[in-house]
Formats: sequence, structure tokens, C-alpha cells
Amino acid sequence: MKLIPIGVIACAPALAADGAEADYLYQLSDFSGTIPYNNVRIHVDRFHDEIYVAEANRVRVFNDSGMEIYWFGYQSELGAIRDLAVDEAGDIWVLGQDFRDRVAGPRPVITRCNYRGEPQGTIALSGLPQELTGFGPNRLIYRDGRLIFANDTQMLVVVTDRSGAYVTSYDLGELVGVPEDERSATEIRGFNVAPDGSLLFTVPVHFQAYRLSPDGEVTAWGQRGSGPGRFGLGSGIAVDDRGFYYISERLRGVVMVFDPRLSFVYEFGYNGDRPGNLIRPGQLAIGNGGKLYVTQMRNRGVSVFSLNSGEPQGAQRKEVPSEGLTTKPSAAYSNQSAEIDRKFSG
Repeated sequence: MKLIPIGVIACAPALAADGAEADYLYQLSDFSGTIPYNNVRIHVDRFHDEIYVAEANRVRVFNDSGMEIYWFGYQSELGAIRDLAVDEAGDIWVLGQDFRDRVAGPRPVITRCNYRGEPQGTIALSGLPQELTGFGPNRLIYRDGRLIFANDTQMLVVVTDRSGAYVTSYDLGELVGVPEDERSATEIRGFNVAPDGSLLFTVPVHFQAYRLSPDGEVTAWGQRGSGPGRFGLGSGIAVDDRGFYYISERLRGVVMVFDPRLSFVYEFGYNGDRPGNLIRPGQLAIGNGGKLYVTQMRNRGVSVFSLNSGEPQGAQRKEVPSEGLTTKPSAAYSNQSAEIDRKFSG
């Protein structure tokens, strides 16, 4: 099924203090200074106002001021850490991979840890349909009692309960028209879950971002190019509590901001070595108090921006229409999904 254009939407001017603005705050640090992270996996625990960063089989924990307060890891039972999530009770769910069986290949290891990072037990994915037998997750998000797993190159999402029992799944590749034999060369780059349960993801080679709503509607937006609001190499994606969307653009070193109507508003960052500049920004995460966390390459660490302040330093405002905006009802979605509510709460 082709995406059906619904027309060009006029863009409102960039908003003032009550809209989406960004000022650089600081880098995640320890007492020695900025931690030179390079393209790491980050999770913001909004229940307890803490930030978790996974790198090289170690997880560091930061407070809401960006200072390291604790770390754990290097435990063989966790496997090679790929991602993590934290639930409302403070349990840490760690997604790892076990490479010890060279014949069968890597297998996922899903470990529930207490707030100290001490393993409390493991779960296994169970009840998966036959077509998902080879599913190997490398991303994990927790939302309202559900564990949401994704694989970038398979372009698949599986939702389970806290025991690992299958609830539903989504074939993102099918939804955006990518044949199975082309997925490893296509892949999703950014992946997130909106507060309303929508799945958000980017496909760099399509030069677009996508939103799969709980009722099965797929919306795509973005246009190839090198100017403001255009996609060169789209990466991370996030949405804040006000419905503004943030997409990192690696080639130009910016974070693009789109309003709730998906109209481009402004962008910030830009390649450079000054505070507030960004080098190949990657994953994005929304925190409490209007904070945005941005991972980067070249050992630039994790930059933190405020989205609630006044005029952003170096932000480029443009009033341009939202290009490439399309939407469609997804028959594939209804065929592949079990009935699920808007927040995966069953």
C-alpha cells in the first residue's frame, strides 16, 4: 500500500517561551570532568530523575544535574550489554547478548536488576509466533508494564509482559515497504515510544521519520536535502510532553525540531567544537524539567539542552512547510497485531 499524501501543512513561526526552545546546559560528567562518550546508548529514568548510559559493558548512573553517582557492570551474567530500561519500581532491565555458543550464535539475555545493578533474575522471550523465531533484539524500552524490544536490521518490534511472554509485534519493514532481503542494508536508526504509545523511528536511506499510532495509522515526514529541516542522515528521534518532535541529523550536526503538526520549526547544534555544538548527534532522550539528552561521536560525550528557556543560542529559525508529509491506514498493522491499548497496558 502506498503512502497517501494529505497535503502540505503551513508551518507556524518558531514559538517563544511556551514553545520548543533549546539552550545548551552541560555535558554528562564525573568529578574529573566531561566523560568522553562516543555513540553510546542512553536511558532517562523519569520516575526517579536519573540518567543511565551503557558503554563497553558498564552502566553509569547520573543525577539530574548530570553528575555520575554510581556505576555497575562487567558481570558475565549480563552478557554484552546492548540496552537497558528502568521501571517505576526502580528495577533495571538489562538487555545483553551471550556469545558463548559459537554454533547457535548470540542469544538475548534479559536480566532484571535491583537499583544497585545486582542481578535478581532473568527472563526469556516466550510465545513468539513461528515467523519471529530468529528475532534478536538490540533495543529495549519499558512502557506501562510492557517490555518493548526492537531489532534495527530486522526492522521488527516485539512487545512482551514483564515475564517475557509475547503480547504483540510490529513488522516496521513491511509497514514502510522494505523487503526482508534489503533490511540489513536499510535498517532503522532511531527508535522510541511516544507517551501515547506511538512507535517512532527513522530510516536514514528513506530520508524520513515515521510514526505508527496505536490505531495503526502510519505517518511519514521528511525531505532529502542539506538545508534547515531537511534530512541528510536522520538518526535519533524523540517527542516531548508538549508534542514537539526532535530528530538528530548527523551530517549537519543538528537536532531538528518539528511542532505537533509535524511542521519544521527550527534546529540547533551544528558541527563544531564549541559548547552547544554537536558532532554527528545520535540517540535522543527526553528528561524531566524540559531537558533533552543528545549522544554524539568523536568522544564528545552526551550534551544536555534545556527546552524550556528563552532564545536558543545559535538556533536557526525558518518558516517552511513540512515537506514529504504523508499518512496511511496500515492493513499490515491490523494483520500483524494483537489487540492492545494505547499505552501497551493491556
